[in-house]
Amino acid sequence: MPDPDKHELLEIYKLHSELADNVSQRREGANRLYSSLLVGLVIVLAALLRFGIGDAPLEPVLATIGVLGVMLSLSWIRVITSYRELNRNKFRVLHDLETKIAYAFFTLEWDPKSEGKKSNKYLQLTVSEQALPSIFTLLFAGLFSYSIVSWVM
Repeated sequence: MPDPDKHELLEIYKLHSELADNVSQRREGANRLYSSLLVGLVIVLAALLRFGIGDAPLEPVLATIGVLGVMLSLSWIRVITSYRELNRNKFRVLHDLETKIAYAFFTLEWDPKSEGKKSNKYLQLTVSEQALPSIFTLLFAGLFSYSIVSWVM
């Protein structure tokens, strides 16, 4: 296969950068889904605590909500990690393409003074993005632990 010309490389670059942007949009949609599900679970929990569940013991229900919350939160963290890996690979390809075109947009975006080396002043979005599901994990694990201790005693 012959080497692509500059125009063809630029078209490939534009397509690939658009695909990388699409990954970010899908990640945002996944974050909305998981945050909605977990907030919904918190609302169910609040309703149960406020209105009760009749004569049935509350602890098994709380334990179930705790387990569901932990599972959803851990799943959310895994999805974020998967999107991080996918984006990392997409940008690795983009950086490679940038060596063959006139201007290295994404490479220089990290830090213009470091010639594309990763700068320590940027916190990766996925690192801060994992804070919310981590908090939910701790809260639901605490709920589960509390319900088990209350149930046993």
